[in-house]
Amino acid sequence: MLPRKIKLRVAIFVGVLLITTALATLLLLLNWLSSARSVRTFTRDLLDPVARQVTEHTRDMLDSTASAAEVAAAVVGDVPADLRPKALDVVGFALLSSEPALAYVQLGLPDGGWVRISRRDDGSLESQRQLFSGPEATAPRTIISRRAPGARREEVLEQLEDEDAYDPRTRPWYSGAQGATGVFLTDAYAHFPDQTIVVTAAVSLRAKDGADAGVVAVAITLTDLAEMLTRLRVAGRPIRGFVLDPAQGTLAAAGAAPVRADGGNVTLPRLADTDPPVLRALARTPEFQTALETDTDASFAYVADGARQLAVVRPIAIHGREWVAGAVLAEDDFLGAIRRDITRNILVSLGIMAMFLAGAALLARSISAPLHAIALETEHLRRLDFSDRPLPPTIFEEIADVNGVFGSLKSGLRGFGKYVSLKLVQELLADGTEPVLGGRSEELSILFSDINGFTGFSEEIGVAETAQVLGDYLAGIAGIVADESGTVDKYIGDGMMAFWNAPRPVADHAERAVIAAIRCRDRIAAMSQANRLRTRFGIHTDRVIVGNFGAPDRFDYTAIGDGVNLAARLERVNNEYGTAIIASDQTRRLAGDSIAWRRLDRIAVKGKRLPTEIHEALGLVGTLPASILDAAAEYEAGLDAYFARDFIRAAESFDEALRLRPDDAAATILRERAVAYAASPPPSDWDGVQVMLTK
Repeated sequence: MLPRKIKLRVAIFVGVLLITTALATLLLLLNWLSSARSVRTFTRDLLDPVARQVTEHTRDMLDSTASAAEVAAAVVGDVPADLRPKALDVVGFALLSSEPALAYVQLGLPDGGWVRISRRDDGSLESQRQLFSGPEATAPRTIISRRAPGARREEVLEQLEDEDAYDPRTRPWYSGAQGATGVFLTDAYAHFPDQTIVVTAAVSLRAKDGADAGVVAVAITLTDLAEMLTRLRVAGRPIRGFVLDPAQGTLAAAGAAPVRADGGNVTLPRLADTDPPVLRALARTPEFQTALETDTDASFAYVADGARQLAVVRPIAIHGREWVAGAVLAEDDFLGAIRRDITRNILVSLGIMAMFLAGAALLARSISAPLHAIALETEHLRRLDFSDRPLPPTIFEEIADVNGVFGSLKSGLRGFGKYVSLKLVQELLADGTEPVLGGRSEELSILFSDINGFTGFSEEIGVAETAQVLGDYLAGIAGIVADESGTVDKYIGDGMMAFWNAPRPVADHAERAVIAAIRCRDRIAAMSQANRLRTRFGIHTDRVIVGNFGAPDRFDYTAIGDGVNLAARLERVNNEYGTAIIASDQTRRLAGDSIAWRRLDRIAVKGKRLPTEIHEALGLVGTLPASILDAAAEYEAGLDAYFARDFIRAAESFDEALRLRPDDAAATILRERAVAYAASPPPSDWDGVQVMLTK
């Protein structure tokens, strides 16, 4: 029995590599030992800019909050007292729109009234007010005005009332600002009503006689402060930043869970109780305790989580508050210098190895490369990839002959691809199993298209030009179907059948099918023969059978069932209403709101007893002129009256639709029906269903 075969080039390379690898390993070890000490020094030198980054970002965040409070106070204080709530609403909306770090802007009034603009979790801005005097007085209720995300201040989505009692005069920001000059920065406290922990910058307003005129406050959440710390990077690597108040506890830490109030009480965790573990370990080091007690800078190393950590602690004074900021970073994250040295030495070692391997590589490649390329080309052919990839030249005659055979084989198979969809075949064979007859039940969106009067048109222009025009036409619409993730099933003369959600799933298949029809309609309108290529589209979404059908030796991947027949019928129904794109009610409901529709009629197609609601796809939302949309609205109003047996009102609505869109054949047809029924009403069991007599 022959021994197990090995690759020739592997045998050659392994022998040489065994000799050179030992030398390369020794060089790398020496480089590591010599570089480790210098890298530690380099890493410690990073600690000062790390500390500066944490303190400056924290200071900038609070300075922005204080500046916002001063701006809001200046604007509100400069208007008459009865206009201050409105002024606060305007300036608060502007500040929150421009400063994403701010949580809310608030005005507290001496009589207990208040106005607040706050940011909700979805990014929208919410206005709340409770006033005891003036035209907007709402006491004792709180009026809440909500907006959609990104909406303008005037675009109020809904207004709510809340009876929760809230007196700003009892809050720390109001009482603190009363006794302060300039900006007063609060301790962390629970924000009413959602108990989010915030720090507030407040400015007191004074009347001309020195009396209390209220307080303006701007807040940030400790969660936002923690997220800011989480985003900090040094040399592209994360750092564990933290900010703490020695009296209260940890205000924020990168990666730590947000703190919320419990029944209004705020208890901030100490750093020794804060995640992640490297911060808990930091709090227990003597160096950290000394830095807190002496209020001085400190830089030191310690071991946590099984690795050396480098820490920096620095006191910061912010608007009368004495806080402490710091950061921790893993020493191993900054061994870039060692890695660069190792890379350089690897390159040197590889250069040495290359001299030994060059001769062996040339011989191995001259034999193995052409054989390997042939193996790869065989795999490409198995996957039906017939694109041009020249095989590498070879000095061996036998391999050159094989290369020539592959070229001829690809040319023949590439021509075969013009008769069947190779992409579809690739998808069907992707799992590597041989296809068999059979199918599965699947919800598909099915599209049929056909050119109106193409037979007469083709007789006029002749065979050669017909082939060219039809080829350009079908290539264009098939390309759009493919762009929208659809599968072209077959060409039926000048028509086409396509479907979505098979063989690969398409989540929004109904919407994709309708968008494809709209795009095809618009592309055809731009063609030179557009007036002779008027195309109808019928779309229906239903559960049908899709799979391999045909004879055992020749398959056709297609879909069958009543849903397919209905889609084909809907394509022809366009002739009855003068429309281009008709979709069933199932497709309309699944297609979403990106498409502008017109409910067209209630029909029973030939061969089916149950009625079908049909809809016309007018175009994509936002692309249609107002006259089209207004005419569609009038048409649907007329249709509602028509089904309600109010035929006179229906005729009036259809008249208005025709005034807006005189060429609307559907409105003309429905108007004639309404007029006829107004003169001779239908029987009492009439349900408005229009029976189609032709296929």
